[in-house]
Amino acid sequence: MKTGDEITISASELVAGGDALARVDGFPVFASNVFPGDVAVVRLYEVKKGYAKADMVRLVEASPWRRAEPCPIAHECGGCDWTALRLDKQLEAKRRILTESLRRIGKFDPGSLPSVAIHPSPLNYRIRSRLQSDGRAIGFYAMRSNRVVPLTTQCEVVGRATADTFGTESESGAGEKKARAGSPALHQIWEIDDELIAGPGELTLRVDKYSWRLSTRSFFQVNRHMHAALIRLVEGHAARRAGKRSAVDLYAGVGFFTLPLAKHFKQVIAVEGSAESAGYARMNVPANVQVIEAPVEVHACRLAKADFVFLDPPRAGARPEVIAAAGEKASEMVCYLSCDPVTFARDAHRLSASGWRLATLDLLDLFPNTHHVETLASFERAR
Repeated sequence: MKTGDEITISASELVAGGDALARVDGFPVFASNVFPGDVAVVRLYEVKKGYAKADMVRLVEASPWRRAEPCPIAHECGGCDWTALRLDKQLEAKRRILTESLRRIGKFDPGSLPSVAIHPSPLNYRIRSRLQSDGRAIGFYAMRSNRVVPLTTQCEVVGRATADTFGTESESGAGEKKARAGSPALHQIWEIDDELIAGPGELTLRVDKYSWRLSTRSFFQVNRHMHAALIRLVEGHAARRAGKRSAVDLYAGVGFFTLPLAKHFKQVIAVEGSAESAGYARMNVPANVQVIEAPVEVHACRLAKADFVFLDPPRAGARPEVIAAAGEKASEMVCYLSCDPVTFARDAHRLSASGWRLATLDLLDLFPNTHHVETLASFERAR
Protein backbone atom coordinates (compact mmCIF):
# COMPACT_ATOMS: atom_id res chain seq x y z
CA MET A 1 0.00 0.00 0.00
CA LYS A 2 1.15 3.54 -0.70
CA THR A 3 -0.26 7.04 -0.32
CA GLY A 4 -2.82 7.80 -3.00
CA ASP A 5 -3.89 4.20 -3.55
CA GLU A 6 -7.60 3.52 -3.76
CA ILE A 7 -8.74 0.26 -2.15
CA THR A 8 -12.04 -1.36 -1.21
CA ILE A 9 -12.63 -2.03 2.48
CA SER A 10 -15.33 -3.47 4.70
CA ALA A 11 -15.46 -1.65 8.06
CA SER A 12 -15.87 -3.60 11.30
CA GLU A 13 -15.99 -1.05 14.14
CA LEU A 14 -15.56 2.61 15.12
CA VAL A 15 -12.54 3.53 17.21
CA ALA A 16 -11.42 6.45 19.39
CA GLY A 17 -10.88 9.43 17.11
CA GLY A 18 -13.96 8.62 15.04
CA ASP A 19 -12.55 6.55 12.20
CA ALA A 20 -13.77 3.11 11.17
CA LEU A 21 -11.38 0.18 11.39
CA ALA A 22 -11.04 -2.26 8.50
CA ARG A 23 -8.41 -4.92 7.92
CA VAL A 24 -6.98 -5.67 4.50
CA ASP A 25 -5.09 -8.98 4.62
CA GLY A 26 -4.71 -8.34 8.34
CA PHE A 27 -3.33 -4.80 7.85
CA PRO A 28 -5.36 -2.15 9.74
CA VAL A 29 -6.84 0.73 7.76
CA PHE A 30 -8.57 3.61 9.56
CA ALA A 31 -11.08 5.42 7.36
CA SER A 32 -13.11 8.60 7.90
CA ASN A 33 -16.78 8.91 6.85
CA VAL A 34 -17.05 5.11 6.92
CA PHE A 35 -19.15 3.12 9.42
CA PRO A 36 -19.46 -0.52 10.50
CA GLY A 37 -21.17 -2.56 7.80
CA ASP A 38 -20.10 -0.20 4.99
CA VAL A 39 -18.29 -1.50 1.94
CA ALA A 40 -16.45 1.50 0.52
CA VAL A 41 -13.71 2.60 -1.82
CA VAL A 42 -11.21 4.71 0.14
CA ARG A 43 -8.10 6.68 -0.79
CA LEU A 44 -5.04 6.31 1.45
CA TYR A 45 -3.60 9.63 2.64
CA GLU A 46 -1.13 8.25 5.20
CA VAL A 47 0.67 4.90 5.22
CA LYS A 48 2.81 3.81 8.16
CA LYS A 49 4.55 0.57 9.00
CA GLY A 50 1.71 -0.66 11.20
CA TYR A 51 -1.41 1.03 9.77
CA ALA A 52 -2.85 3.30 7.10
CA LYS A 53 -5.35 6.18 7.16
CA ALA A 54 -7.86 6.88 4.42
CA ASP A 55 -10.79 9.01 3.30
CA MET A 56 -13.89 7.61 1.68
CA VAL A 57 -14.17 8.06 -2.09
CA ARG A 58 -17.52 6.34 -2.62
CA LEU A 59 -19.85 3.85 -1.02
CA VAL A 60 -20.22 0.44 -2.63
CA GLU A 61 -22.71 -0.89 -0.08
CA ALA A 62 -24.26 1.24 2.66
CA SER A 63 -24.41 0.03 6.25
CA PRO A 64 -27.77 -0.25 8.06
CA TRP A 65 -26.11 1.98 10.66
CA ARG A 66 -26.44 4.91 8.26
CA ARG A 67 -29.22 7.49 8.12
CA ALA A 68 -30.10 10.04 5.46
CA GLU A 69 -27.80 12.99 6.11
CA PRO A 70 -29.92 15.94 7.25
CA CYS A 71 -27.20 18.39 6.22
CA PRO A 72 -26.18 18.64 2.55
CA ILE A 73 -22.51 19.39 3.30
CA ALA A 74 -22.01 16.93 6.21
CA HIS A 75 -19.66 14.76 4.11
CA GLU A 76 -17.11 17.57 3.83
CA CYS A 77 -17.72 19.91 6.80
CA GLY A 78 -15.29 19.61 9.70
CA GLY A 79 -17.92 20.69 12.24
CA CYS A 80 -19.03 17.09 12.73
CA ASP A 81 -17.95 13.66 11.49
CA TRP A 82 -20.79 11.29 12.44
CA THR A 83 -23.85 13.07 11.02
CA ALA A 84 -24.52 10.19 8.62
CA LEU A 85 -24.58 7.73 11.55
CA ARG A 86 -27.90 6.88 13.21
CA LEU A 87 -28.20 8.61 16.59
CA ASP A 88 -28.75 5.31 18.46
CA LYS A 89 -25.67 3.85 16.79
CA GLN A 90 -23.64 6.90 17.76
CA LEU A 91 -24.37 6.11 21.42
CA GLU A 92 -23.67 2.40 20.92
CA ALA A 93 -20.31 3.20 19.31
CA LYS A 94 -19.35 5.67 22.06
CA ARG A 95 -20.12 3.12 24.76
CA ARG A 96 -17.90 0.57 23.00
CA ILE A 97 -15.10 3.10 22.51
CA LEU A 98 -15.20 3.94 26.23
CA THR A 99 -15.20 0.34 27.47
CA GLU A 100 -12.63 -0.75 24.89
CA SER A 101 -10.31 2.12 25.92
CA LEU A 102 -10.64 1.06 29.56
CA ARG A 103 -9.83 -2.55 28.61
CA ARG A 104 -6.95 -1.86 26.23
CA ILE A 105 -5.31 1.21 27.80
CA GLY A 106 -6.65 1.15 31.36
CA LYS A 107 -6.04 -2.61 31.74
CA PHE A 108 -9.48 -3.07 33.33
CA ASP A 109 -11.21 -6.43 33.22
CA PRO A 110 -14.40 -5.71 31.21
CA GLY A 111 -16.36 -7.91 33.60
CA SER A 112 -15.35 -5.74 36.54
CA LEU A 113 -16.47 -2.43 35.01
CA PRO A 114 -19.59 -0.74 36.36
CA SER A 115 -22.48 -0.46 33.93
CA VAL A 116 -22.32 2.61 31.70
CA ALA A 117 -25.26 4.98 32.14
CA ILE A 118 -26.01 6.76 28.85
CA HIS A 119 -27.31 10.34 28.79
CA PRO A 120 -28.44 11.37 25.26
CA SER A 121 -28.63 14.98 24.21
CA PRO A 122 -31.00 16.88 21.94
CA LEU A 123 -29.47 18.32 18.77
CA ASN A 124 -28.57 21.96 17.98
CA TYR A 125 -26.70 21.97 21.24
CA ARG A 126 -23.73 24.34 20.95
CA ILE A 127 -23.89 27.38 23.19
CA ARG A 128 -20.88 28.79 21.33
CA SER A 129 -19.53 28.16 17.85
CA ARG A 130 -16.33 29.40 16.22
CA LEU A 131 -17.37 30.11 12.65
CA GLN A 132 -14.87 30.97 9.94
CA SER A 133 -15.18 33.36 7.00
CA ASP A 134 -13.09 33.62 3.85
CA GLY A 135 -14.97 36.65 2.47
CA ARG A 136 -17.24 34.44 0.38
CA ALA A 137 -18.65 31.90 2.84
CA ILE A 138 -19.32 31.59 6.57
CA GLY A 139 -19.08 28.18 8.22
CA PHE A 140 -16.68 25.58 9.55
CA TYR A 141 -13.42 24.49 7.98
CA ALA A 142 -13.50 21.36 5.85
CA MET A 143 -11.87 18.29 7.41
CA ARG A 144 -8.07 18.64 7.49
CA SER A 145 -8.29 21.90 5.52
CA ASN A 146 -8.57 25.67 5.86
CA ARG A 147 -11.26 25.76 3.18
CA VAL A 148 -14.48 27.23 4.59
CA VAL A 149 -17.59 25.11 4.04
CA PRO A 150 -20.75 27.29 4.12
CA LEU A 151 -22.95 26.63 7.14
CA THR A 152 -26.45 25.43 6.27
CA THR A 153 -29.74 26.03 8.04
CA GLN A 154 -30.02 22.23 8.38
CA CYS A 155 -26.96 22.05 10.68
CA GLU A 156 -27.76 19.96 13.79
CA VAL A 157 -24.69 21.07 15.77
CA VAL A 158 -24.92 24.85 16.20
CA GLY A 159 -27.88 26.46 17.95
CA ARG A 160 -30.99 27.11 15.91
CA ALA A 161 -30.60 30.89 15.97
CA THR A 162 -26.98 30.54 14.79
CA ALA A 163 -28.02 28.23 11.95
CA ASP A 164 -30.88 30.50 10.89
CA THR A 165 -28.71 33.64 11.00
CA PHE A 166 -25.53 32.40 9.32
CA GLY A 167 -26.74 29.29 7.50
CA THR A 168 -27.75 28.95 3.88
CA GLU A 169 -30.42 26.87 2.18
CA SER A 170 -27.84 25.62 -0.30
CA GLU A 171 -24.06 25.47 -0.74
CA SER A 172 -23.83 28.78 -2.63
CA GLY A 173 -25.68 32.01 -3.36
CA ALA A 174 -27.11 33.16 -0.02
CA GLY A 175 -24.01 32.04 1.83
CA GLU A 176 -21.77 34.14 -0.38
CA LYS A 177 -24.05 37.17 0.01
CA LYS A 178 -24.02 36.91 3.82
CA ALA A 179 -20.27 36.45 3.90
CA ARG A 180 -19.64 39.63 1.89
CA ALA A 181 -21.78 41.56 4.36
CA GLY A 182 -19.87 40.15 7.30
CA SER A 183 -16.29 40.40 8.51
CA PRO A 184 -13.53 38.25 6.95
CA ALA A 185 -12.88 36.54 10.30
CA LEU A 186 -15.40 35.82 13.04
CA HIS A 187 -15.05 35.63 16.80
CA GLN A 188 -16.90 32.93 18.69
CA ILE A 189 -20.66 33.18 18.37
CA TRP A 190 -22.48 32.62 21.66
CA GLU A 191 -26.19 31.79 21.58
CA ILE A 192 -27.97 32.57 24.85
CA ASP A 193 -31.76 32.16 24.91
CA ASP A 194 -31.87 32.62 21.11
CA GLU A 195 -29.82 35.84 21.36
CA LEU A 196 -26.51 35.88 19.45
CA ILE A 197 -23.45 37.48 21.05
CA ALA A 198 -20.30 37.94 18.95
CA GLY A 199 -16.92 39.39 19.75
CA PRO A 200 -15.19 40.04 23.07
CA GLY A 201 -17.37 40.90 26.03
CA GLU A 202 -18.99 39.64 29.19
CA LEU A 203 -22.13 37.61 29.69
CA THR A 204 -24.14 35.83 32.39
CA LEU A 205 -25.27 32.21 32.07
CA ARG A 206 -27.93 30.59 34.25
CA VAL A 207 -28.73 26.94 34.95
CA ASP A 208 -31.61 26.36 37.35
CA LYS A 209 -30.73 28.24 40.55
CA TYR A 210 -27.10 28.89 39.60
CA SER A 211 -25.59 31.70 37.54
CA TRP A 212 -22.08 32.55 36.36
CA ARG A 213 -20.47 35.69 35.00
CA LEU A 214 -17.79 35.05 32.41
CA SER A 215 -15.96 36.46 29.44
CA THR A 216 -16.78 35.36 25.92
CA ARG A 217 -13.17 34.12 25.89
CA SER A 218 -13.80 31.83 28.89
CA PHE A 219 -14.21 28.09 28.70
CA PHE A 220 -17.72 26.90 29.49
CA GLN A 221 -19.38 23.53 28.91
CA VAL A 222 -20.58 23.83 25.31
CA ASN A 223 -23.77 21.73 25.34
CA ARG A 224 -26.65 23.92 26.50
CA HIS A 225 -28.99 20.93 26.89
CA MET A 226 -26.70 19.00 29.26
CA HIS A 227 -25.69 21.69 31.77
CA ALA A 228 -28.35 20.67 34.29
CA ALA A 229 -27.57 16.95 33.90
CA LEU A 230 -23.86 17.54 34.53
CA ILE A 231 -24.57 19.51 37.70
CA ARG A 232 -27.16 16.99 38.90
CA LEU A 233 -24.75 14.06 38.52
CA VAL A 234 -21.85 15.79 40.27
CA GLU A 235 -24.12 17.02 43.06
CA GLY A 236 -25.43 13.46 43.43
CA HIS A 237 -21.90 12.16 44.02
CA ALA A 238 -21.18 14.99 46.46
CA ALA A 239 -24.42 14.51 48.39
CA ARG A 240 -23.69 10.84 49.08
CA ARG A 241 -20.34 11.53 50.76
CA ALA A 242 -20.27 10.94 54.49
CA GLY A 243 -17.71 13.70 54.99
CA LYS A 244 -19.01 17.18 54.24
CA ARG A 245 -15.99 19.17 55.36
CA SER A 246 -13.98 19.91 52.25
CA ALA A 247 -13.82 19.48 48.49
CA VAL A 248 -11.26 20.41 45.84
CA ASP A 249 -12.19 21.46 42.29
CA LEU A 250 -9.24 21.15 39.90
CA TYR A 251 -9.30 22.93 36.51
CA ALA A 252 -12.17 24.97 37.95
CA GLY A 253 -12.58 27.50 35.13
CA VAL A 254 -15.14 30.16 36.04
CA GLY A 255 -16.59 27.90 38.74
CA PHE A 256 -19.17 25.86 36.82
CA PHE A 257 -18.83 22.92 39.23
CA THR A 258 -17.36 24.91 42.13
CA LEU A 259 -20.63 26.71 42.71
CA PRO A 260 -22.79 23.58 43.24
CA LEU A 261 -20.02 21.88 45.23
CA ALA A 262 -20.03 24.84 47.63
CA LYS A 263 -23.59 23.90 48.59
CA HIS A 264 -22.52 20.46 49.83
CA PHE A 265 -19.20 21.15 51.61
CA LYS A 266 -18.15 23.54 54.34
CA GLN A 267 -15.06 24.55 52.39
CA VAL A 268 -14.13 24.24 48.71
CA ILE A 269 -10.75 24.93 47.14
CA ALA A 270 -10.92 25.80 43.43
CA VAL A 271 -7.69 25.71 41.41
CA GLU A 272 -7.52 27.38 37.99
CA GLY A 273 -4.51 28.35 35.87
CA SER A 274 -6.12 31.08 33.76
CA ALA A 275 -5.97 34.48 35.46
CA GLU A 276 -9.12 35.66 33.69
CA SER A 277 -11.14 32.55 34.54
CA ALA A 278 -9.92 32.59 38.15
CA GLY A 279 -11.01 36.21 38.40
CA TYR A 280 -14.52 35.35 37.26
CA ALA A 281 -14.61 32.34 39.56
CA ARG A 282 -14.03 34.67 42.51
CA MET A 283 -17.03 36.71 41.40
CA ASN A 284 -19.22 33.62 41.02
CA VAL A 285 -18.60 31.62 44.19
CA PRO A 286 -19.78 32.12 47.79
CA ALA A 287 -17.64 32.89 50.83
CA ASN A 288 -16.84 29.25 51.68
CA VAL A 289 -14.78 28.90 48.48
CA GLN A 290 -11.12 29.80 48.11
CA VAL A 291 -10.00 30.30 44.50
CA ILE A 292 -6.32 29.62 43.87
CA GLU A 293 -4.90 31.01 40.64
CA ALA A 294 -2.18 28.54 39.66
CA PRO A 295 -1.58 25.83 37.09
CA VAL A 296 -3.03 22.63 38.51
CA GLU A 297 0.25 20.83 37.82
CA VAL A 298 2.13 23.39 39.91
CA HIS A 299 -0.34 23.43 42.79
CA ALA A 300 -0.81 19.64 42.92
CA CYS A 301 2.06 19.13 45.33
CA ARG A 302 0.43 21.58 47.75
CA LEU A 303 -3.05 20.06 47.78
CA ALA A 304 -4.58 19.68 51.24
CA LYS A 305 -6.58 16.65 52.36
CA ALA A 306 -10.19 16.72 51.20
CA ASP A 307 -13.21 14.43 51.39
CA PHE A 308 -13.95 14.91 47.70
CA VAL A 309 -11.66 15.78 44.77
CA PHE A 310 -13.20 16.75 41.44
CA LEU A 311 -11.20 17.23 38.27
CA ASP A 312 -12.18 18.27 34.76
CA PRO A 313 -8.90 18.34 32.80
CA PRO A 314 -8.40 19.27 29.15
CA ARG A 315 -8.39 16.66 26.37
CA ALA A 316 -4.80 15.67 27.15
CA GLY A 317 -5.92 14.47 30.58
CA ALA A 318 -4.18 15.12 33.88
CA ARG A 319 -0.44 14.97 34.40
CA PRO A 320 0.83 12.02 36.51
CA GLU A 321 1.59 14.29 39.47
CA VAL A 322 -1.99 15.59 39.44
CA ILE A 323 -3.46 12.08 39.47
CA ALA A 324 -1.05 11.09 42.22
CA ALA A 325 -2.01 14.11 44.33
CA ALA A 326 -5.73 13.56 43.80
CA GLY A 327 -5.41 9.91 44.78
CA GLU A 328 -3.35 10.72 47.85
CA LYS A 329 -5.32 13.70 49.19
CA ALA A 330 -8.91 12.52 48.61
CA SER A 331 -10.28 10.61 51.58
CA GLU A 332 -13.62 9.42 50.13
CA MET A 333 -14.03 10.04 46.41
CA VAL A 334 -12.29 11.20 43.25
CA CYS A 335 -14.74 12.39 40.60
CA TYR A 336 -13.31 12.78 37.08
CA LEU A 337 -14.97 14.43 34.06
CA SER A 338 -13.18 13.53 30.83
CA CYS A 339 -13.61 14.59 27.21
CA ASP A 340 -11.27 11.92 25.81
CA PRO A 341 -11.68 8.17 26.46
CA VAL A 342 -8.03 7.36 25.77
CA THR A 343 -6.49 9.80 28.24
CA PHE A 344 -9.27 8.99 30.73
CA ALA A 345 -8.44 5.27 30.53
CA ARG A 346 -4.77 6.07 31.16
CA ASP A 347 -5.60 8.21 34.21
CA ALA A 348 -8.16 5.68 35.49
CA HIS A 349 -5.46 3.03 35.39
CA ARG A 350 -3.18 5.23 37.51
CA LEU A 351 -5.91 5.80 40.08
CA SER A 352 -6.74 2.09 40.15
CA ALA A 353 -3.08 1.23 40.68
CA SER A 354 -2.96 3.58 43.69
CA GLY A 355 -5.86 1.89 45.50
CA TRP A 356 -8.99 3.41 44.00
CA ARG A 357 -11.94 1.45 42.61
CA LEU A 358 -13.83 2.64 39.56
CA ALA A 359 -17.34 2.84 41.01
CA THR A 360 -19.59 4.55 38.43
CA LEU A 361 -19.48 5.49 34.76
CA ASP A 362 -21.79 8.02 33.09
CA LEU A 363 -21.47 8.68 29.37
CA LEU A 364 -22.89 12.09 28.53
CA ASP A 365 -23.41 12.75 24.83
CA LEU A 366 -22.19 16.35 24.96
CA PHE A 367 -21.24 16.31 21.28
CA PRO A 368 -23.89 14.53 19.16
CA ASN A 369 -22.95 13.88 15.51
CA THR A 370 -19.28 13.75 16.48
CA HIS A 371 -17.00 11.03 17.81
CA HIS A 372 -16.25 12.89 21.06
CA VAL A 373 -17.00 10.93 24.23
CA GLU A 374 -17.64 12.71 27.55
CA THR A 375 -17.32 10.51 30.63
CA LEU A 376 -18.08 11.26 34.28
CA ALA A 377 -16.53 8.66 36.57
CA SER A 378 -16.39 8.27 40.33
CA PHE A 379 -13.66 6.40 42.18
CA GLU A 380 -13.92 5.10 45.73
CA ARG A 381 -11.30 3.68 48.05
CA ALA A 382 -10.79 -0.03 47.30
CA ARG A 383 -11.59 -2.25 50.26
